[in-house]
Order: sequence, then C-alpha cells, then structure tokens
Amino acid sequence: MSDYRPTFEAHEFRKATRSEPDKDCVRVARRDGWVELRDDKTTFDAPDDHRLVFTAEQFDTFLNGTRAGETGGHCLEITRRADGGYAFLGTVAQASDEPAPSLKFSETEVAAFLDGVAQREFDPPAYPT
Repeated sequence: MSDYRPTFEAHEFRKATRSEPDKDCVRVARRDGWVELRDDKTTFDAPDDHRLVFTAEQFDTFLNGTRAGETGGHCLEITRRADGGYAFLGTVAQASDEPAPSLKFSETEVAAFLDGVAQREFDPPAYPT
C-alpha cells in the first residue's frame, strides 16, 4: 500500500451490477491500497461530494465480515435512519481533520450495494491495475 492516498477519477468508481443503470447508487473505487466510497447523487468532485476513505485492508475486512453475517465492528457501519433510509458511517479515522461524513442511501441502493458485496464485485480482482 502506498502511504499517499491516490486521487481517484470518476471512471475509477464502480457500482454493483444490481444497481439500476440510470439510478443513483453507492460507488466504490480502489487503487494502491486505498478505497473510497461516494454517493453518486452528488456531482463528482463538487464541494458536497463527500467520501468515506479506508485502507484496502480495512475495507476487505468489512467485505469478508459482511459476507460472514457480521454486522458491526468494521470500518463501515450501515445504520437505519428515522426517515427509512440508511446512513453509511466510517468508524475509522478519515484522511482529513474534518469529521467523517455520513453518506445517505435508500433501501434499494443499499440492497444493490450489499448484493455487490456478496457477489465480490468490490474485491481486488474486480479492479484492473
């Protein structure tokens, strides 16, 4: 893993196959030992395009734990909000001094993301080097 977090480009983010083609979703990029999650309801690189940042090791532990049915204790927590949506919260220190953002997703978006996790769509082999 590089000590320097890469700057990801829009084309490096992928969404789960189950996500609807023209709908909003969870996007995941990974390269050089780093992973970023973003919400594509926001314009790429806009001031409100907040990202959750993890090392690849942290994110892989989340992926494996989620597939094993473990729902907590990893770098990413998915919690139900009062309005029926979901919040993605990073549980590890983020790359900046600012508080970790909370990304908000619908039930459909979360279901597609979790299906992608189950199908290993966000594992290292899914990302060309």
